Amino acid sequence: MMRKAIAALATFASAATLSAASYAQDIKLYAFSSGALTIGRGVLQNNAPMTPEIQVPVGFYVVRHPRGIVVFDTGNNDKIITDPSYWGEAFKAMKPVNTPDIAIDAQLQKIGVRPDDVTYVVVSHLHLDHGGNVAKFPKSTIVVQKSEIQNAFWPEPGTGGPYMLGDFLPLRAPGADFPNAVKMLQLDGDRDLFGDGTLVVKRAVGHTPGSQMMTVRLKNKGPVILTGDNVYFRENVEKNLPPNIVLAYSPSGILSAYEWIRFMMATEKADFMTAHDPDAFKAMKKAPEFYD
Repeated sequence: MMRKAIAALATFASAATLSAASYAQDIKLYAFSSGALTIGRGVLQNNAPMTPEIQVPVGFYVVRHPRGIVVFDTGNNDKIITDPSYWGEAFKAMKPVNTPDIAIDAQLQKIGVRPDDVTYVVVSHLHLDHGGNVAKFPKSTIVVQKSEIQNAFWPEPGTGGPYMLGDFLPLRAPGADFPNAVKMLQLDGDRDLFGDGTLVVKRAVGHTPGSQMMTVRLKNKGPVILTGDNVYFRENVEKNLPPNIVLAYSPSGILSAYEWIRFMMATEKADFMTAHDPDAFKAMKKAPEFYD
């Protein structure tokens, strides 16, 4: 009986490995930018200088998988292209690039994708530069931590500033028995999106109460971790440098995210990609180029 059970487990594991390997052959990872922000480095890295200010990208990513297209983060809301007042004082403070070419539709068109083609939209968190265009995907399934949705609509004291209510309000169906206006996965933990181990969302409370990252397993490059704002600069992970406390809901959670990334680098030769590291983003392949 025990031998049969072990044999069955071995067969299952072998099939799962073959399945993941098969999908990995066809997975492509694309990097995009939703413009740029101007900010003091000391906001993103504790004890770094605040002047001179630096310009940082607003990165987001797309994954082509045989079972569907996945968008990780959605950048700044396109409304600021024609109506800078939508951001209010934040527009003056961060001076976002708002030229028409940074619109998410225009960016996705570089690889022949329309918002309606997207299967999943995974938001690392719902701050204005990551969840800005989340409502532009009404036919997709939005993947978000339940605690992030809760904090976005009703933030804990001191955490509400970077949320722009108009970004995600369209996700809510008013006056209905069921609150979701679109399909959503409100997670309270991790999720293997396609059940084959190639795209895994990881709950990683740090930057916000519902921060999450995503691992993409590629055939040639290997595992790539998309970090959201749990990591601002590569050297933050390499030198264990936390962000300014104002951007760390859970400082210990930030450091735990760093530790997990370093563990993945050591054990699986993983790489990681951030949204706001100007030097790292400059060195990346940009869509329509891709990683596989």
